[in-house]
Amino acid sequence: MKRAVLLDVSAIMYRAYFANMNFRTKNEPTGAVYGFINTLLSIIKEFNPDYMAAAFDVKRSSLKRTEIYSDYKSNRQSTPEDLVAQIPRIEEVLDAFNINRYRIESYEADDVLGSLAKKIAKDDLEVIIVTGDKDLSQLVEKNITIALLGKGSEGEKFGMLRTAEDVVNYLGVVPEKIPDLFGLIGDKSDGIPGVTKIGEKKALAIFSKYDSLEKIYENIDDLKNIEGIGPSLIKNLTNEKDIAFLSRELAKIFTNLDINADEENLKYFMDKEKLYELCKALEFKMFIKKLNLEEKVQRTDFDHKPVLLSLFDKVEEVEKTEKVEKEIKYEKELNINFSNREFLIIDSETLLNEQKEYLNNYKKIASIYYEELGIILSTEEKDLYFPLNHGGLLVKNIDRNILINFIAELDVKFISYNFKTLLNLGFTFKSMYMDMMIAYHLITSQTKMDVFLPITEYSKVDAKDYKTTFGKLHIDTLLVDQFARYLSNIGLGILACYDEINHILHKEELYDILIQNEMPLIPVLSLMERKGIKIDVSYFKNYSSELEKELAKIEKAIYEEAGEEFNINSPKQLGDILFVKMNLPSGKKTKTGYSTDVMVLEDLESYGYNIARLLLDYRKLNKLKTTYVDTLPNLVDSNSRIHTSFNQIGTATGRLSSSEPNLQNIPVKTDDGIKIREGFVAGEGKVLMSIDYSQVELRVLTSMSKDENLIEAYREEKDLHDLTARRIFNLSDSDDVTREQRTIAKIINFSIIYGKTAFGLAKELKIPVKDASEYIKKYFEQYPRVTTFEKEVIEFGEEHGYVKTLFGRKRYISGIDSKNKTIKAQAERMAVNTVIQGTAAEILKKVMLKVYETLKDKDDIALLLQVHDELIFEVEESSVEKYSEILADIMKNTVKLEDVNLNININIGKNWAEAK
Repeated sequence: MKRAVLLDVSAIMYRAYFANMNFRTKNEPTGAVYGFINTLLSIIKEFNPDYMAAAFDVKRSSLKRTEIYSDYKSNRQSTPEDLVAQIPRIEEVLDAFNINRYRIESYEADDVLGSLAKKIAKDDLEVIIVTGDKDLSQLVEKNITIALLGKGSEGEKFGMLRTAEDVVNYLGVVPEKIPDLFGLIGDKSDGIPGVTKIGEKKALAIFSKYDSLEKIYENIDDLKNIEGIGPSLIKNLTNEKDIAFLSRELAKIFTNLDINADEENLKYFMDKEKLYELCKALEFKMFIKKLNLEEKVQRTDFDHKPVLLSLFDKVEEVEKTEKVEKEIKYEKELNINFSNREFLIIDSETLLNEQKEYLNNYKKIASIYYEELGIILSTEEKDLYFPLNHGGLLVKNIDRNILINFIAELDVKFISYNFKTLLNLGFTFKSMYMDMMIAYHLITSQTKMDVFLPITEYSKVDAKDYKTTFGKLHIDTLLVDQFARYLSNIGLGILACYDEINHILHKEELYDILIQNEMPLIPVLSLMERKGIKIDVSYFKNYSSELEKELAKIEKAIYEEAGEEFNINSPKQLGDILFVKMNLPSGKKTKTGYSTDVMVLEDLESYGYNIARLLLDYRKLNKLKTTYVDTLPNLVDSNSRIHTSFNQIGTATGRLSSSEPNLQNIPVKTDDGIKIREGFVAGEGKVLMSIDYSQVELRVLTSMSKDENLIEAYREEKDLHDLTARRIFNLSDSDDVTREQRTIAKIINFSIIYGKTAFGLAKELKIPVKDASEYIKKYFEQYPRVTTFEKEVIEFGEEHGYVKTLFGRKRYISGIDSKNKTIKAQAERMAVNTVIQGTAAEILKKVMLKVYETLKDKDDIALLLQVHDELIFEVEESSVEKYSEILADIMKNTVKLEDVNLNININIGKNWAEAK
């Protein structure tokens, strides 16, 4: 049977847009286009269609449905500007696949899809509609199937509705009764009203007896016999009969539109020339490689149209064409043999020694990569696998220490993906040449990534992840050879993407940041992770008991306010208590019930509702207890030390982040945050020394903005928060600044760095927005060059699509050229924050490198933690004075900012709280 696939373009492109919002090529947003191509290829691979067509929506104002119901779809937000800008590119994608595009004035894409499906479906032609819209389920019949995006069960991309039974299992009614169902329940996403207070559960109870609106209203008096259908619902049904029938009409899909479509004009093919040019312009290297687009194929017939191609099956080409080589403007360092590689499993010292001469004489670049069971080492000619952790009686693993010593002596220029993993296993290298994880992060600013991203984008190696390769097979069941060959593809991929990544780093002027800042930092972080910091386990257990008692008190107070006991941690039960029983304002409904998030509770607190304050306190303490107090004791080693992981790619600004556990999220100034820090302690005979910068980000802002008032304040070591308070509160030099005024000024000073709006500032300070706006206005009057500096950063971002820190680190800013005011304002705040925070982060990194060089041979001091602008050391008590002077000098003088000094604070104590 032949097959036609019809595409709901809006559904596909919206999913693609929100999944890839930060994708950009130069100044052009490309995430939706990238995701659209990816989804299109998945659709073609999954269904292997003979015919394809694409349906587009038209403007809401022109729809026939708005003529009968003016509020139809009025609740929908306007299409994001970044997505609107990509629609012409998505049309280019469809053109490159020769997929006909259909728009019909006054009708929605659903109507076009329904009419197309009904027109072409027949016994020897199955139609599959790819959509995310459940409304289209009403079209399911013998030769029409619905493929729901993202609704597939485990391992499947699409939720398939092929039969009426499938639709009943999905929505509870047969396809032809779906409009009747929506007549009762409505459809909030489309603005279809439905009958008040009738949800899906109650509607299906009614439909179990009467399966159409006509039958329901003929038997309206008998509905009381159905469980859950009371007098108030029957009253709503009676009063809103017209609305029910109107809603049904709105939900019906038109299937009789006059559309010029037949099998001949629904044939599709991939125009490799067009698709290559599009992917080249958008820098979609993955698709160029995946579809082999550099080999452009032409048909020999008179119209010179591209040959009809299957993307996934072998094709007999009409004529051979020459491969179009990509222009290489840089000299390659590698000459990789891809076709005749030697593959060896080295599981003994004897086999290792057989490779000794080859590796000792190999002075070029090689990749090394570890994953769970072993290590792969890939040179230009060979892939060598070293099993380390395989199980089984007959399995041999090489001795790790022998391998560590062997690799430490090699003069190979090693590259890897996440060198720190290898260092933490005990490996050392004469040359850590490049870390592809960090290099790729510098190029893209991506923070969520894996080894396959750079391999896919910058090499032709077809490396697959574990799940794709082995499916549900448990790793312990794999043969050594199976895992070794899987890992060899990754090792080769890392090696193969080096040349192009190296070229881009040089072209984008990011190579020096990688080599001078990021690569030397890897062993520093590894050493910190392996050292760890000691905690007092018994202290945390006692503190947990205290919190348990405090939570019990708050819990009791909440029950008293509510008038009954309930599960406080259940959003549904809490929502019902607050907005049904207590009838509080601000009830914001979601699909699963009332929202009880922080914003909702803070709004209620601002209205003076005591239960909201109690709930916020409960959540804060409960989070501290579960995240830190109860968790940390379970993470200690045999020496009561915990070992956090420091991430160099965890933030787009370049700041380090930490995880497992995240120590950077411990509250700084709150009593509970201080109590948690009390549990972090020094070892016997040692103290903790905390050194942090004083207002480092404000000092960076001062230096980069060249604001004279800020420069003067820091040069004369005035209290900046005091000065700001005097300005915004109109105080004279003789007036005293109150503690509250200084706190407000401090918040404002830092709010400027983080781009906080008047609305955000008003919320934090709990003041009217008008007052917050006035404070911000007075701030910029006091420090006028700050305004100029921010404008310069934004203008640079608009022109180039990225911003740079003082040291040259780049971050591409999505939406900085958007016409949508909200998106653009957010992007502008991100741009300014990146420049300031990113520069401050790089200062800390340079300091950490200097500290490492100074202390690496010392055994009476160790750097344990880096938390924002603070470094925490463990020092022998007898060495405190000596290292206080040495470290103070390093932190003050490693980096010199123009016009402003970097001041520090040093604190010492037996625990982190005392040292803070």
